[in-house]
Amino acid sequence: MLSKPSTTNETWDGARKAIFYLLSTLSYGKLLLSSLSSRAWLEMGASDTLADFSFMLLLHHTNCRLEEGGISKKDSLLVGSSYQSGDVPDNFVDISALWDRPLFLLRDRALDADRDHDALVPYLQLLKAFLTHSEDHTMSILSSPLAKQSSILPPITSVGLSCLASLCSSKEFTCASASKMQSSVLSVCPREEIKSAILSLLHSLASIVEFVRPRPLRNVQETNEAERLWIRTSFCIIPMIEYLTNLRASVDFQPVFDGVGGKNYALTDVEAKEILDSGLFRELLAMHAAAGKYATPSVDCDTKSPSPKASDVARAKLLRTIYALSIASPEILGQYAVRVPDLANEVQSTRFMEEHLTDAILWTALSSFLLESKSDSPGPRLKLRVSTKPKAGDSVDEKSMAERSCSSFMKLCTLAQLAMGVLKDNITMSMEGDLNNEAVEVDEIDRHRKSLGDVVSFSNCLANSNNAVKIWIRSLNNKEGIAQRAKEKIIELRSVLANIPSYSDDYKTSCTGHKKDDSDEEAEQENFQKDVVKQREASSVHKRKQYGTMVASVRSSVKIIASALESQKECGLSMKGVVQCNISSKTD
Repeated sequence: MLSKPSTTNETWDGARKAIFYLLSTLSYGKLLLSSLSSRAWLEMGASDTLADFSFMLLLHHTNCRLEEGGISKKDSLLVGSSYQSGDVPDNFVDISALWDRPLFLLRDRALDADRDHDALVPYLQLLKAFLTHSEDHTMSILSSPLAKQSSILPPITSVGLSCLASLCSSKEFTCASASKMQSSVLSVCPREEIKSAILSLLHSLASIVEFVRPRPLRNVQETNEAERLWIRTSFCIIPMIEYLTNLRASVDFQPVFDGVGGKNYALTDVEAKEILDSGLFRELLAMHAAAGKYATPSVDCDTKSPSPKASDVARAKLLRTIYALSIASPEILGQYAVRVPDLANEVQSTRFMEEHLTDAILWTALSSFLLESKSDSPGPRLKLRVSTKPKAGDSVDEKSMAERSCSSFMKLCTLAQLAMGVLKDNITMSMEGDLNNEAVEVDEIDRHRKSLGDVVSFSNCLANSNNAVKIWIRSLNNKEGIAQRAKEKIIELRSVLANIPSYSDDYKTSCTGHKKDDSDEEAEQENFQKDVVKQREASSVHKRKQYGTMVASVRSSVKIIASALESQKECGLSMKGVVQCNISSKTD
């Protein structure tokens, strides 16, 4: 079509419109490109062509947006120069605005498991080009005295971050088959290719995190823009780190990869050393500290339990990700993290231990493991130096970190027992049909569900991390008697769970008899009462099912914790059949 254009398309405007039309209909599914074999795709050079075309269009589109008026003043096939910002016609065509069409086509080919992901390597090379192209621009801004006033990440960098994060979260590359060598012409292993691409970008990612780190700005508008920037960036960086550690710490410590043998893909010491040397780990810690220091003030809310701010959620997920890196390599990354004064002040404060119970147990156990571990050699012990002053209200407990970890664990078990009792009573009232007293306060129900969720998260961390059990058990052994207290508390929780009834899911509703010859008014009243009974029974059955699922999840989690305490083997657990249950409420 392009080799023999019509007379209409022989002009620049006509050619642009023809190309614009072709790009607007470009789709991997519509064009049935999945029918092309890997050999035919490779011989055509389709991946390289799409990658080059995407890069050219995105770069041109970005430059156009940065120029005055948003229109390029250079004449090219992509856009004409005769249009100024003030006299752009209605039928103006900008081909570079469709930069995402070839990019998404290449992405869809890379995700195609039926074609053995034969376009994955070119797609990863394109994303690396996106992230490294503006590295000099980013570094020049950081070295500029006006760096504090900049809160705009280059668009081409933002595209690379979001695409790579989406790739790390896609089920096509987290399933069991992604760890196998594909039988395509290129013979690639998707999981290894993605990990290799992330490791090669560590220095670039460190520069990006440093660029978006919150800084003191002049007004509230600039502060809000900078806050949105670091939040978006953190949500892109976290999936990449989780792909390296094979642990979704931000989502209840679930493993990233499916299938047996997922622990074999945990972070190695060599990879941990690369992360530390690149400066990425340091910048993640600095961004977490700066996000808390320069956070925007909370807006007053009339509700009893306002939804958490996006910055608070991002900081919590970032802290979990930092912890996942720390336990993946405690001697390299963990030693570095526990020495950071800002982080130590926060995770060891009394307020943190009250608001984030699971994280408090894990962080104090890690600190005890690294700072208080008993050693056969009489050499000097590692001491934690805290030079910064804690925030107002963040008092630090004078007990040892091992004692604080055990105290938090015992509190976790106590809250779980209380939650099981309250939820059981709520179910009982709903079965008895007490509609007025059936609904306990929604905030109270959510709080108790969170308590049970903390138990599940803690057990998942023990089950899905190679070093979590070793760190926790050694921290309990650092103080005489606290390991036995933890055992007694988990035994008490198991006895409570043993007395919890197992509600059956096949709850049968009451049968109604044959309707007698009553008046229409009595029949209507009877039907109304029947509807009320049916609604009450349906609500009761739904609550009982939810409660039964929660009980099963907590029982499985308590079994894992008890196994870790009873074994005393300082190695990771490989428990099968861990119940993955979302016990959070819909209002979370």
